Amino acid sequence: MKLLLDDPAAILPGSWVAGDRVVTGAELGRLVSERARLLPDSLDGRCLVHVRMERTLDAIIGYLAVLEAGHVALVLGPGQPGQAARTEQVVATYPADLDLVPGGFDWVGDPRGPRHLLHPDLTVLLSTSGSTGSPKLVRLSRENLRANARGIVAALGLTADDRGITSLPLHYCYGLSVLHAHLVAGASLVIDDGSPVEPEFWSTVRERGVTNVALVPHSAQWLADSALLDSGFPDLRMLTQAGGRLPARSISQLAAAASSTGCEVRVMYGQTESTARITIGPPGCAERHPDSVGRAVPGTGLRLDLSVPEADGPGVGELVVTGPSVMLGYAEHADDLALGRMQHELRTGDLATIDDHGFVRIVGRRRNFAKLMGLRVDLDRLEQLLGEQGHEVVVTGDDTGLRIAVNPAVHDDPGRASRVRRDAAAASGVGPAVIDVAVMPMPLLDNGKVDRIAADALVRAATLDSCRETRRSVDSGGEAVTVTDVAGVLASVLAVDSLDPDRSFVEQGGDSLTHVAATTRLGALVGDLPSDWHHRPLRELAAPEHRTSHRVETNVVLRALTVLMICFSHTRVIDAAGGAHVLLAIAGWNAARFGLSLEGARQRLQATLRSVVGVWLPTAAAAIVGMVASDRYGWANVFLLNWLFGGLDDTRVELWFVDSLVACLVVMTVLCAVPPIARARRADPWRVHVVIAALALVPRFVAHAISDAPVGGVPHTVFFIFAVGAAISHAATVQRRLVSLTVLAVGIVTYFPDPQRNLTILAGVCLLAFVRDVPVPRRLVSTVVVIASASLYIYVFQFQIFQLVPRWEPGVVPGIARSLAAVVGGCLLWWLADPFVTRLRSLVRLDGSPSTARDR
Repeated sequence: MKLLLDDPAAILPGSWVAGDRVVTGAELGRLVSERARLLPDSLDGRCLVHVRMERTLDAIIGYLAVLEAGHVALVLGPGQPGQAARTEQVVATYPADLDLVPGGFDWVGDPRGPRHLLHPDLTVLLSTSGSTGSPKLVRLSRENLRANARGIVAALGLTADDRGITSLPLHYCYGLSVLHAHLVAGASLVIDDGSPVEPEFWSTVRERGVTNVALVPHSAQWLADSALLDSGFPDLRMLTQAGGRLPARSISQLAAAASSTGCEVRVMYGQTESTARITIGPPGCAERHPDSVGRAVPGTGLRLDLSVPEADGPGVGELVVTGPSVMLGYAEHADDLALGRMQHELRTGDLATIDDHGFVRIVGRRRNFAKLMGLRVDLDRLEQLLGEQGHEVVVTGDDTGLRIAVNPAVHDDPGRASRVRRDAAAASGVGPAVIDVAVMPMPLLDNGKVDRIAADALVRAATLDSCRETRRSVDSGGEAVTVTDVAGVLASVLAVDSLDPDRSFVEQGGDSLTHVAATTRLGALVGDLPSDWHHRPLRELAAPEHRTSHRVETNVVLRALTVLMICFSHTRVIDAAGGAHVLLAIAGWNAARFGLSLEGARQRLQATLRSVVGVWLPTAAAAIVGMVASDRYGWANVFLLNWLFGGLDDTRVELWFVDSLVACLVVMTVLCAVPPIARARRADPWRVHVVIAALALVPRFVAHAISDAPVGGVPHTVFFIFAVGAAISHAATVQRRLVSLTVLAVGIVTYFPDPQRNLTILAGVCLLAFVRDVPVPRRLVSTVVVIASASLYIYVFQFQIFQLVPRWEPGVVPGIARSLAAVVGGCLLWWLADPFVTRLRSLVRLDGSPSTARDR
């Protein structure tokens, strides 16, 4: 313990919490000194002590006692079932003089003297891989430990007021560095053996007032995908992430979620050979530079060797580390323990760039290449590119082929095997025939890192039986829902002959116009569906894991309720205006979930064109009928341009919602195709949409200020509502939802002279933002779904159907009759026309979507 401190006599101000026991810094020092006295005097010969580093106070005291007594600690994994095989080779290569045991030490060598010649500078031995399956160890000195701990403390700004937690195994260099840094800073530490991918761990973080938590990619991704941070952690100020590459979009996602709690994310990079940490991102780096691992820690020097043959890009070179954190060297045999410093710089083997501000970006790995079809494939770069596209993968391979393990819990882009294979082929240039893909939970080492060797082996094993498994799942008999059943139902909704079971509903042409019908038909087949079912592969929807309760998505219920409100308001049965503006927010929400969620600008444009066709056909039909029968509408209505060429104060404005919907959809699609906006949207779609919504407030207020005409239904005054709906669809945290609603409130609170109408709009969008689904009685589910599906037809034909119902007397009853006639008539027209309209829409091919019968 004293070995790590600048002042060996210092009394640590922190406290160490282990379960119900709280140990002050001074008491910890006393316990370490008492345990150190149980060891032989190092002047009589330094001993090699095997330290099984469990996350317990006793193990920490024993480890620090070995260091304080001047002996050498060979840090091993905890002695749990399954660990013995990993440590056997190390134990055999470097036999111990003593073993750390609870409360003390046991001699296992000759008590008359140490069996090894140990260099005076040697202090700690760590495995190079984080597991202990190799006899190759890293030799670290006391100066290595002190220098790196001091650098970490300075870079992270750790003080005595901080309290960390043992979120990582302590035999892993990253986990051990948390212990060292908190000692040097005089900070507190909670000793806990929980996992950061378990809610109980975060309960401990909250209850114990933890200020910083260390994460590896697996746990960081889990936290980013969960809504756990929304529950609030008042003391938490920092999350650190290291131990492997996390895609930039995941870093941005985690940083956004963390910011809602007043917390920041600090991305780090390190290697055991440099004690622990090499670079640490400064505050704000994760938000501004999510692809960077930060700057060098104080006291560490970095340079690039641009001459290595793998450095084939501008400014790319092998990252080389210098400074007091660099190890003494490797040990591969017990005799190597007598060696002093053999290494003065560390060639990391990582390819990187360093910009003018010192920010390091890891772009690949030397020697991690495969040569296929005459092409040289950088496996790390391919893994990074797939990560940027939303796939959580491990890429391995050799000159016989590529092997890609895909985590089934990918939240952003759940396209499974065939999608990943296509993206990998496009990114690497090799044919899909040499790419094997398997979807499976990632195997992990005991330090939380992905076990790449196991992942490679599992992909090899899985792909041998994949064809047989697919056939079994498709041909399964009995009452079980098969992939064929799911594909058949959705193919009928999309009016196509067949669908790819490894691709999602959206990827194959599904959008907001077909979503409701697809939901009800698929729900009748497999039960209630997850909220993101439309982004999941069809094969996954056949799994019998869905709920059996009768709940309907909030946006579907809102579509049904608002169109009923519109009809009954127009017949003056009720006074509840504002429903059409809620529908506009729902339209933005659906656009962001469907067409705008596709990868390429061309695909997004095609999806928008399909939506426009689906909206225009029934609207044009209604406008033509009205124009011919009663001069109610004009050609501007037929072409959805009445807001430009028609009046704002006659019957021709009745279809304003459709005009505005199409204009908003087109404008948003065009904006998202602008390259800088598209890049920003890939990194953080919520931020882009909420900024667009805020900027759209300008034309809203200008139009109301300069015009006395009713402008509450023209596109440039309602576009902000559409954009807020799009932002809400990507608002993963409560804070982001509240920011989105604040933008809406600024524009809505004075939008209409009638406060009740403004409040109705706000209330509807709040439900969309905060309520995922609502319970609906079984008998009403079909009715709600049909009305929601037919909402466009009800809206555009309502006024003409009103005229068909005789007004036999003034009052509420005739108004109810006319409203019900409009609802029933609209549903009937939808039922008759929708198959034909869907066929016409599907003629607009979405790149990669299946063809229709007519296409042939």
